[in-house]
Amino acid sequence: MHYIKVALMPYNEFDDLVDQWDPGRGIEDSSTPPRSWYTDPGFYEQEVARVFQRCWLPVGRLDQVEQRGQYFTGDIANNPYVVVRSADDNKLYAHHNVCRHKGSIVAKQEGDAHVRCSFFQCPFHGWEYKHDGSLKKAPMLGKQHDFQQERFGLPPICVDTWGPLVFLDLDGPFGGLSNPRTLLGDVKELDDILGPTKWNDLKYFKRVVYEMNCNWKVFVDNALDGCYHCIYAHEQLAEHLNMDAFEVKVFNRSSVQTGPTKSVDPRLGQRVAYCFLYPNLFINRYGNMMETNIVEPLGVDRCRVIFDFYFDYENLEDWESRKRIREDIASTHIVQQQDIEICEAVQKGMQSMSYRKGRYSSLLERACYSFHVLHWYELRGLIK
Repeated sequence: MHYIKVALMPYNEFDDLVDQWDPGRGIEDSSTPPRSWYTDPGFYEQEVARVFQRCWLPVGRLDQVEQRGQYFTGDIANNPYVVVRSADDNKLYAHHNVCRHKGSIVAKQEGDAHVRCSFFQCPFHGWEYKHDGSLKKAPMLGKQHDFQQERFGLPPICVDTWGPLVFLDLDGPFGGLSNPRTLLGDVKELDDILGPTKWNDLKYFKRVVYEMNCNWKVFVDNALDGCYHCIYAHEQLAEHLNMDAFEVKVFNRSSVQTGPTKSVDPRLGQRVAYCFLYPNLFINRYGNMMETNIVEPLGVDRCRVIFDFYFDYENLEDWESRKRIREDIASTHIVQQQDIEICEAVQKGMQSMSYRKGRYSSLLERACYSFHVLHWYELRGLIK
């Protein structure tokens, strides 16, 4: 696979595209963002630099790094990272997963497997790094002038946790001026909502990954439309939701769409809560299960959504529990396939010469509108 690095769009040209949408008009008097936000490669490159390299982002689960020496790897907008539980001090560390010698990827992981090590060793020339990122050994380096070993560790990344999730902030070990917020400050309102549901006590079961041909915001917009599309795209799901009692709550950097079900559906329970944390995390809590969805941009018209499934069964290996879990995941898969079809159709339609921008439903799409307002502020480098 070949990667082509596109030069960033000039700031003034990018800001002109951002300002084609006005965050101050209010939902009843506002159009949706212009299609350039979803289809322009230059806009996408600047967006990644201004948002995904500056915000707290979900990257994994605490159960992946429960024990000393355990680690997991990933990639945020072409920035490989590794998160590790130190065997020495039991602290959680995160680093840019790039060797300081020739830039090779250092730590590797197959799929979602739990892996551990006593130290990291680059597979290219054998440079070794401790879990805290410091350089442990640089073999056969020979005579060096002005080589300071303490300056050749893996560059640190700020890491924090919330509930069962691990977050990173690529700005650096202390956040930086472009992201002065703490993670716990960002999630406070959602924590108040999810806490009583005992979401932190659920047990992780399985990961499912979907890739789709649409801009990452198309998927986010779809999920934040107050279930506007459910009646038409998810008929079986809509039959169990009391849409008349559905409500949307918007917070500073998050939102929740919640409401009762029409009957005690085995999967949905009595009430559903679809939570969103800017810019790319969904936490869907209902019945005896929870899904977390991490939306990862792969290109201007491609994204990946990582589904992690959690359940509150006492024994996940019990035959009856496994039977219900399979049914629950299968039902979610049907909904996701329907969403993929919708999102890919939207992306294709947005590229038509006839499409410029749309309108909001002021009744249902307040969470979507608030996402766009916050996104505008982030793109302009302003703190909201």
